Amino acid sequence: MSATETTVVLPLPDALLAALEEAEREHPEACMVLRAVRSPGGAILDFEWLWANPAASRALGRDPEYLRGRRLGEVSSKEGLAGRLDLLRQVVESGRPHADHFNEGDVLLQGTAVPLRDGVLLRLRDITSAQRVEEGLRETLDWVRDVLESMPDAFFTLDADWRLTYVNHNAAALTGRPQEELFRRVLWDACPELCGTPFERTLREVAAEESYRLVELRTGRDRWHEVHAWSSGRNISTYARDITDKKRVQAERDALLAREHTGRLEAEALAQRRTHELMAARERLVQSEKLAMAGQLAAGVGHEINNPLSYVSGNLQFAVEQLTPLTRNPGLPGLQDALGEALDALREAREGAERIRVIVRDLQTFARADELRLGPVDVHAALEFGLSMAMTHLRSRAQVERHFGQVPPALAHEARLGQVFLHLLINAAHAIPVGAFDRHRVTVTTRREGAWVLVEVSDTGLGMTPEVLQRAFEPFFTTRPVGEGSGLGLSICLGLVRSMHGELTATSIPGLGSTFQVRLPCVEPVMQPPAGPAVRPQEGALRKRVLVVDDEPQLTSVLRRILGRQHDVVVAHSGREALTLLEQDDAFDRVFCDLMMADLTGMDVHAELSRRRPELLSRFVFMTGGSFTERARAFLQAVPLPRIEKPFEPGLLHSLVESSPPRTG
Repeated sequence: MSATETTVVLPLPDALLAALEEAEREHPEACMVLRAVRSPGGAILDFEWLWANPAASRALGRDPEYLRGRRLGEVSSKEGLAGRLDLLRQVVESGRPHADHFNEGDVLLQGTAVPLRDGVLLRLRDITSAQRVEEGLRETLDWVRDVLESMPDAFFTLDADWRLTYVNHNAAALTGRPQEELFRRVLWDACPELCGTPFERTLREVAAEESYRLVELRTGRDRWHEVHAWSSGRNISTYARDITDKKRVQAERDALLAREHTGRLEAEALAQRRTHELMAARERLVQSEKLAMAGQLAAGVGHEINNPLSYVSGNLQFAVEQLTPLTRNPGLPGLQDALGEALDALREAREGAERIRVIVRDLQTFARADELRLGPVDVHAALEFGLSMAMTHLRSRAQVERHFGQVPPALAHEARLGQVFLHLLINAAHAIPVGAFDRHRVTVTTRREGAWVLVEVSDTGLGMTPEVLQRAFEPFFTTRPVGEGSGLGLSICLGLVRSMHGELTATSIPGLGSTFQVRLPCVEPVMQPPAGPAVRPQEGALRKRVLVVDDEPQLTSVLRRILGRQHDVVVAHSGREALTLLEQDDAFDRVFCDLMMADLTGMDVHAELSRRRPELLSRFVFMTGGSFTERARAFLQAVPLPRIEKPFEPGLLHSLVESSPPRTG
């Protein structure tokens, strides 16, 4: 220390410092106390460490004893904490706390400085992952915006107050106004020429009925657009495709037919039939493309969400388990309330993660619809899936009643059965007029009849005449207007049910409603002794060695955290690294291996070990995020090894480790 500097002793009682050290020792966030180094004239020249908790020493990469008495510049660089000297000086001199972000090496930290008597209490939190997630979301939004701007059609969205929330350049060009002039303005104020037009009526019908409309509108003297408008929650999305050439062709055809006197009526009838067939074929193609894209999107999004969701859920569970004992510690009365609130927040976050997991699982049910494998299916679970997906159609039309009986599993295909129930429920909703919610019911009933499981979907809607009922399952037969249905739904459902060795029938009374009955063969459940809840190993229980193979560092970190207190956990971040490790050390009781990795997949690891060390394969458990290639599907069907889907419960991981087969050799 130079003659021009002096350290003012921080007047912080030893008892208070000891209590702070005890309270912050196990806190996951970094916490430290810095005291001011002043000149003889009282100016703050620097700060030095008085105390730091273990999390702070890990964040700074220094031992607590090394930190004590060190100056900022001796520990951190100018780009990191040492560069915050002026900010810390301002906190002490102003007596007001301050928070900001800065980089410490490759880690982005959020720092909060609170003034003490001639010093600061500084908390640091690692927000690197949060920043990456935010950047990923921003990149995704930019990508979506680029797609919408590059599409050849006009596209715009409206909120519940008819304000334009997005307008691509093609939509702006239709109005003759720049995008910035339209954004966030009420549509009818920004484009008053639309008021009183069929376009306005269409949009208001979509908003009122929360429905979908497809209309053709004249947008200029010789210009036509095919307009698609649909409701999503309280918002409306619209895109318009230029069909001027199509309308011109139709006009030329009509003129030609008008000049042809002989056979005019026959020619018109033929043209109408051909037009109907073309529209039906186009609708069928559009639906097929939508389903294929939805399946690919569900599988890809589900896989990408499940990986981060796994370590989010695992870390939340771990944090709850670690904090719960502290709330029962009578020696920390001042922290019990705060810890209780923190626990409540963590539990709510864990419930939110569970809701995301259920949504992803339902999306992946659609993605697996093309896998034709029949097995035991819980019809109640399939019905609940259909109800959850169809609720946007049902909630404004009818009350839903469930009359579930005691039924065994049915021999079926889970995804296809869910699609059948979804279509029948949407069909029931469309049979009920809007505006009489209290008077209408959609009833779902299950019961067993001999060797069959029966599921009935009944509505109190308009019903069908005997003539319509007789043709209800015919392909392309529909009573809806052109553009609102292809007439394929019930015929596809019939084919799906028959592919599961079942039968689909319907009864109806005009004016009273309809009932669709699905009959499926029973599968008697195999009686097994009840399995108790997964029990976490007690302290002192036999420790086992576990190998985790995954190319997601955060996922391997949370598995190490969950299992590491009871077992010895080794991590390999690629399939190639795992093979090298097993070649040198094979003494593992259980191996958790990701199925889809970048360099070598879990399937490649399995194939290589089958040639070299087949005795190790009985210890493998494959982890999947829900996205499967054809090769992966065939592999999982052919290889009789355990498989768990992300995100997984900590209790399941412990159970799999405890039930690992004995090591041989």
